[in-house]
Parts: sequence; C-alpha cells; structure tokens
Amino acid sequence: MKTNRNILLPALALALLVPACVWAQSSVWEVRGPRTTVYLAGSCHVLRASDHPLPGEFDIAYSRARRLVFEAPPGDLDGPAYLQKLLAVAMYPDGTTLKQRLTPAVYAKAEKFCRARGYPFEQYQMLRPWMLSLVLTLQELKRIGVSAEYGVDRFFYARAAADGKAISGLETSDEQIGFLTLLDGDMGNDQVSETIDDLVRLESRVGDILNAWRKGDEAGIETVNLRELKNYPRLYEALIVNRNRKWAAKIETLLAGSESAMVIVGVGHLAGAESVVDLLRRRGFPVVRLQK
Repeated sequence: MKTNRNILLPALALALLVPACVWAQSSVWEVRGPRTTVYLAGSCHVLRASDHPLPGEFDIAYSRARRLVFEAPPGDLDGPAYLQKLLAVAMYPDGTTLKQRLTPAVYAKAEKFCRARGYPFEQYQMLRPWMLSLVLTLQELKRIGVSAEYGVDRFFYARAAADGKAISGLETSDEQIGFLTLLDGDMGNDQVSETIDDLVRLESRVGDILNAWRKGDEAGIETVNLRELKNYPRLYEALIVNRNRKWAAKIETLLAGSESAMVIVGVGHLAGAESVVDLLRRRGFPVVRLQK
C-alpha cells in the first residue's frame, strides 16, 4: 500500500522545484474586509538558517498586522505538559513494542538505519509506528540543519512576543494532538519502511522544496502537498478540508472586525480547491498576492 509521509511533515511537503518564472511570488496573500485587512502567510514550519531573511512580503505583512494568528500558538507547543500529552498518544499504554507491531524485515531495516545514524533505537521501542516515522524524519532534518527553530511560525512568534503584538490561534494544542491520533489507523509497517527509503534521499530534495515554497508556486504546492493525501479520504477530510473550513470561518470573523492580522498556516492549506484562499474567495472576499 502506498502510504503518505507528507501528512507527518506538512511543512516540507510543499512543492517540487519548477522552472524559474520571469517574476517571483511569495506565499503571502492579502484579503480585504470592510474595515481591515488580513494577510495569509503560507508557512514552512521548518527551515534552515540560510533560508533567512524571509521573502520581503512576510515582513510587509508583519509590519502591517496588529495581531498574529497561528494554527496553534507555538508557545503552547512547548513545555512538559504538551510533551506529556503528545507521548500519551504516541506510545502504547499496554507495553506493546515496535518489535511486536513491525514485521521482522521492517524492524531490522529501522534498526539498521538508526545504528548507522547513531540514533538511540532502544529508546524508540514503545513508540507507535507513525511516531517512529516522525521522530526519524525530524532527526534527519536536524542532521542536515533544518529545524522548527528557523521555521516561519517560531520566527514570527518570537518577534511578535518581543514587539508586544497580540497572539492567538485558530485551534488549540490539544486539537492538534487529536489530529495525530488519526494517523494510527493508516500508518504502520509500510509507513516506517517507506519513510526510511525517503530519508535516504531527503537531503537532495530539501533545497528544491524550500525554493519552491519561497517562490509561492501555488499549482506545485497543491500537486505535491495534497496529491498523495487525497488517496486517504478520511485523513484528507479531517486534516485539510475540515480544518480549512473552520479556519476560513474564523478568518471571516477577523475580516468583519477592525484589527489587521497576519494569519500564518502551513502553505498547503492555501493552495487549490477547498483551500482557505479558495473558500474566502467563494465567500466574496478579494484575495490577491501581496506584492513588494
């Protein structure tokens, strides 16, 4: 069965490198309401230090916004309380181990990969397969210098906190943890095997993927970020469509007010049909690319 690594790291599943356009676009949109403007900023949740400074449109949106709105405020995703809740859904409560859940071949493949990289495979034994896939992906990203520390969300969260701007979220950290539980039924033996295969090629792809995000290639973002996920209708509906609808309604409320806002969400939520951009346009709001 073809599984989908992209839902584990939506920040990286953005787009393949496309031929250079004669002009560059960023992943920032401007939405005008009767009395205010909301800026939709497509986030890459993990970046390299060399990806800064960000495209100028991000700074323009930030400078014009009085409030920053995230999927969930990054500060809520730190600390022991959040980690405890995450581990509660990421680990088996009854003592089940990876060795019992994976086939001998895939278990050996995972062990060999971890040994070669110097990762503590013994410490992963209680993890569910989907969490093992996520942990290995994050470890590999860290190894090549890609981290949430440099991501769009945390960059602007720290900046807004320092500048005293209002900060809020479209959903809570508990809701985000709840979405992870959906992965358990669809991720498993094949996911671990395919994740390891993909990680061997990760470094060669990251630069191209991030370059495409910087250009804001909407068609490419939609194709690569959502194509495979659509093979899993339940997950696609829960992780993309339903969230986009809820977020669009909340953004419409912001547009009805008078406070300018910068809404930062994964860029895959802003591309294609049923995206936040599409839903707001259907509701009659003018949505245009922000230009420097």
